[in-house]
Amino acid sequence: MATCSQCGEKASFWSLDIFTRVCQKCRASGARPATLGCGTLLLIGIVVALFSRPGFSDLESQVSHLQSTVEELKKLSKTQTNEIRELRFVIEEQRKGGVGKDK
Repeated sequence: MATCSQCGEKASFWSLDIFTRVCQKCRASGARPATLGCGTLLLIGIVVALFSRPGFSDLESQVSHLQSTVEELKKLSKTQTNEIRELRFVIEEQRKGGVGKDK
């Protein structure tokens, strides 16, 4: 047994409409399930596109700015890491009694 998509009553599989899954009683009364036509879907798409677009370009510019800031921070971090390595090398040389030791 299957159920009618309109009224929810149980009906035999063969008595339901093949496309809408509506029983004979609902079909006789003229009831049909609500569907969105192609025009309605296009209208919904246009409305969504119009109202979602203004904030989208602002978001794109913010993300682009954040990406460039992250790249700049990466470069600065790499430079700082290299300077720390150089300072460690100088300190190790001074501990060994090498360069720049005053007596």
